[in-house]
Amino acid sequence: MNKKLSILFAVIALLAATLACGTSAPAGVSNVRMASDAEAANITTTFAPTDIIYVFFDVNEVETGAAFQVRWYALNVDGQDPNEPFTVTDYSYNDESTIYAQIESTDGGFPAAQYKVEIYLNDALVGEQQFTVQ
Repeated sequence: MNKKLSILFAVIALLAATLACGTSAPAGVSNVRMASDAEAANITTTFAPTDIIYVFFDVNEVETGAAFQVRWYALNVDGQDPNEPFTVTDYSYNDESTIYAQIESTDGGFPAAQYKVEIYLNDALVGEQQFTVQ
């Protein structure tokens, strides 16, 4: 009986130590979200043609200086190849927990359509989000 009790206490101690260490998100990007403001107070995936469009993403366990790239695609706009980004933002990581990128139209507004933003970390796709302009 003492041997079983010792094993039970050892298992409980191991479980408590594991929980005390906590868990962290895996390295990379998480919580990709779109917003219509720089503070991310208005989370949305639907925008007006003249809105400034923001994408936010959380960063975890990424080395300082890592290369992020945010690629913006128009999925169904006449004359725009849906496989080619219409704009790209390069960013060198500087230890922030959240990063954002933004686009705004310089031609009087984005065409009503479906769009997508992709986030790359050191040339590997790590996040994406579709959104609509209407």
